[in-house]
Amino acid sequence: MTNQAVGIRSLAVKFPSVIHTPEAWGEAFPELAAQAQARVRLPRKPQPGIDQDAESDLATWSQEVAPYLSDPFRGNVERRRLAVQESPRAIECQAAQDAIAAAGLQPDDIELMIASTLFSESMGIGNAPALAQQLGLRCPAWTLESTCSSALVALQTVRSLVQAGEYRTVLVIVSHFGSRVVDPADTLSWAMGDGAGSFIVTAQPDQQGVLATHVMSTTDTCGAYAYEFVTNDQGMPQLRMRTGESAGAIAETAVASVRTCCESAAAKAGISLDQISLFAFNTPTAWYASVCTRALAIPPERVMNLYPRYANIGPVLAVANLYHAAESGRLYQDDLVLVYTHGAGATAAATVMRWGEVALGPKPTAPSRVTPEQETVRLASSLTSLPVTASDMETVAPILTLSRAMVQAAVSKDRLQLVETYLLDWIRRSLPALAPSLSPDQPLATVLDSLMGLTFKSQIEVDLQVRVPMEQFFGEHTIAHLAEYILNQLELSVLRALPSDPHAETCADSRETLRL
Repeated sequence: MTNQAVGIRSLAVKFPSVIHTPEAWGEAFPELAAQAQARVRLPRKPQPGIDQDAESDLATWSQEVAPYLSDPFRGNVERRRLAVQESPRAIECQAAQDAIAAAGLQPDDIELMIASTLFSESMGIGNAPALAQQLGLRCPAWTLESTCSSALVALQTVRSLVQAGEYRTVLVIVSHFGSRVVDPADTLSWAMGDGAGSFIVTAQPDQQGVLATHVMSTTDTCGAYAYEFVTNDQGMPQLRMRTGESAGAIAETAVASVRTCCESAAAKAGISLDQISLFAFNTPTAWYASVCTRALAIPPERVMNLYPRYANIGPVLAVANLYHAAESGRLYQDDLVLVYTHGAGATAAATVMRWGEVALGPKPTAPSRVTPEQETVRLASSLTSLPVTASDMETVAPILTLSRAMVQAAVSKDRLQLVETYLLDWIRRSLPALAPSLSPDQPLATVLDSLMGLTFKSQIEVDLQVRVPMEQFFGEHTIAHLAEYILNQLELSVLRALPSDPHAETCADSRETLRL
């Protein structure tokens, strides 16, 4: 049985009834929306000697992020959100029932069910048994979770089980209800959508179904999201998710992860990326599909992008991408398709499939305003930033240019102020509405969201050639603290470069006491 072809026989998706837009968020939180609108990124002064097409992984990420920095809502268009009266479990069950019906099966035909629910309806161990009971299934029900890679990890697991002859027909359910765990006043809520997907896996005709999968660890992104329990309005404990102190690791590892996974999966399948008809990446942000497209150097027209329609729906994105690709005619029988997912703090996975005769569940409600143009993947080189008015330019002084050499050439007592002025200038340039009230004692977390913090970090590292941990932009760290940290790192680098000979001549300036 080890060579038996195994793949998806049917799939279905189900989403809540509420279609939420950034404008609706702005109406609910007018003061926060005004702050978001103030976060307008003006064009950055070109840095001499910096190659815009540099192979640096972080540079690739930053290049694709740049067009969205002038958008206060970071490319968000729509997301599906649970209504007050809607039940996550009911949505999960409907997706599963639709997949079973599309395959022409009955509940008794299912021999195993695997479920992965991010932020399920109830606290406790696993959601699979409760789902199986509600669906009327009599088979074993397992809970499997690998954050946003759960769907592909489940598919890899099921393929092995079917090939081994343990089961013949397996039902997989994945869901994501991010709106339940994010503070509505947190800008992270813009991107958190809700939904469920389900698929049935069985043996397939030769050469169809899953050809190869490659899974790798992403534990270097542990801490990208933080979780804590809070008390809700009813006095009950509730899980709350927010951006974590290691959020920058997602950007730093994104390009390497997608290259490793996708190229390895293709090699295992015995094909090249040029032979892939369609690429489906998970899209937790508006620019993620573009980052993956650029990283793999593939044609953008072969890439799915559902972020404008659903925003971040976690592991459901893998199922939704396949569903909409097949439903819209972008994916036909015998086409090669590559699905890639990146689960923060868990695994990244890529699966190559030869698409078979897959039955689809009912079509979900169409988006209210998303256009095909918005779902077209366009690389940063083909995009333009929002226009900047003359009055905008008049209110912001020319940006300070600073380099590592300039700091080291300055008089010792002036270096800290020089770095501090550089940092203040960048923030004032990026957030002109906050310029009058900005001071060195301002906590960075009060003026920068995670994306702006990551962009700021990248610019500092390019200009000053010093690595800055993402933690320096969170908590109580101020602009003055950041300037001191940067200067300490620059001075330490000078000491490391000194000759080991104790009798060698050294500059007295480099022997100064560090501000640790």
